[in-house]
Amino acid sequence: MRLSSLVSALLLVTTAAAQTVYVDANLATGANDGTSWADAYQGIDGLQAALNASAPGQSIFVAEGVYRPTANGNRALSFRLRTGVAVYGGFVGDESSPDERPALGSAQSVLSADLNGDDLPNMMNRGDNSYHVVRTQSTDATAVLDGFTLRGGNANGGGNSNDRGGGILCLNGVTPTIRRCFFTDNRCTFGGGAGYINGAGPTFVECDFVGNVGGSFGGAFDIATGGAVAFDRCTFLDNSASRAGALEIFATASVDVANSVFIGNVATGGQGGGAFWIGSGGSSTVRGCTIVANRANAQAAGGIRVQGATPSIVNTILWDNEGPGGAQGPNNQVTPGSNVRYSIVEGGFAGTGNLAADPQFVDVVFGDLRLTATSPAIDAGNNAAVSAGLAADVDGGRRRVDDPAVADTGAGAAPLVDIGAYERTGFIGQVDCVANSNSTGARGRIDARGSLDAAQNDVTLVASDLPLNAFGFFLASRSRGFVANPGGSAGNLCLGGAIGRYVGPGQIQNTGTSGGFELVIDLTAIPQPTGPVAAQAGESWSFQAWHRDAVIGVPTSNFTDGVRLTLE
Repeated sequence: MRLSSLVSALLLVTTAAAQTVYVDANLATGANDGTSWADAYQGIDGLQAALNASAPGQSIFVAEGVYRPTANGNRALSFRLRTGVAVYGGFVGDESSPDERPALGSAQSVLSADLNGDDLPNMMNRGDNSYHVVRTQSTDATAVLDGFTLRGGNANGGGNSNDRGGGILCLNGVTPTIRRCFFTDNRCTFGGGAGYINGAGPTFVECDFVGNVGGSFGGAFDIATGGAVAFDRCTFLDNSASRAGALEIFATASVDVANSVFIGNVATGGQGGGAFWIGSGGSSTVRGCTIVANRANAQAAGGIRVQGATPSIVNTILWDNEGPGGAQGPNNQVTPGSNVRYSIVEGGFAGTGNLAADPQFVDVVFGDLRLTATSPAIDAGNNAAVSAGLAADVDGGRRRVDDPAVADTGAGAAPLVDIGAYERTGFIGQVDCVANSNSTGARGRIDARGSLDAAQNDVTLVASDLPLNAFGFFLASRSRGFVANPGGSAGNLCLGGAIGRYVGPGQIQNTGTSGGFELVIDLTAIPQPTGPVAAQAGESWSFQAWHRDAVIGVPTSNFTDGVRLTLE
């Protein structure tokens, strides 16, 4: 299912408020029927009960706590996702929408395979653990898992794929959507500590895979003859396997790994691939990634090993990856002869737009791989590798942010994307302040200041190259308070909704530019709850915008602390 279809399907699911089911493992009172937070499904297996009773069109809200797939010790049982059912974790237990959840990680909903509850604190005693934390069967992209920690899967069995995919098992054409999940301490004996994918095409967005052990293949994931598997804005940290410390992509043509970070992953065996092993056919894509400090103990490729495949590697940083003995030459970053473009490779690598200069991370020792102001990666990527559905960096900020202090060295029309998983965002987008009556006025970035002439009749703020999807806008007079919503509301939210939804003075006007909008403020009739007022000389205004990701469904980033416009 493509992104547009996925968004439509998810909207159908999440808008069915009457279809919400509630789960709270810590609740000890109420009807235990899931009809409200007070009567939520209870106990360690409350989520499994909710899933078993669920129907397409329902959403399941899960409060913080630990949940297990069974209370009877059967290792073959796992949580089973269902088509048309969106499962959201991370609730405190009084919210009415996923938007109201606290910051990710502050109210953890844990899906644990530790059936006896005895793994912690030393992560031992795994013999009782379920083979897989989650299994999927006959599910499409409307089977959603959002906001969970998946821990303790121990795929050390034999038949029925019980030796692979400790965290999640995706087989036979399934295409579930996994968002904002944390996979840790899952393991297997065959392949894919965090997950195994065969003939399937799941999507992972904003997920972290930390400390998983993959046995023979793929510390995080083993992908074998997979479908359109996608990883976007994910982090792979400290995973290990004999081959492919993080990702094994075997005989698969359409894996897309974008805007993701790989650090500290280790291939312990003789076939290498500290971060990736890509082989036995296929033409997958690695784009906008930062691949740093991964290691292969017994083969040269500490970063990406390519063996009998033709992947495309673009807008990616490969740096400090090591082969045996700590070697860090170009062949320790990526297999010689690979298709690498517009990337930074330690030691240099043949290919259009490639650089060999130090990417100048903020702090490698402490894992901060964001770019400093003087990094050669800034405005040096290829815009053609940035699709509309992958328009955010690993931090959730907008891709393609121009830095006026840096010469553009990449490919495409400005603004140019940065190389690596992080976009350097000294400012977000651009706001041009134009007094319309004579087309003069201040021009500034969103984080700059400008001055406007109060004698002008109106002013237009034109913001260009902002992310797609939906936005909210705040426009505040520092002396008289927030402008009312021109649609009639007297609340603080001045503008909102998708681009082009509102048209008129003081409202969004679609400029036709990708991700842009045009905001026209009539200085003689500024909307207020008590009626239109005129701007006064010396009055100071602030403008701020936030972004609501159409897939995640929550505000993901503020573009600015507010651009201040002072009327003179």
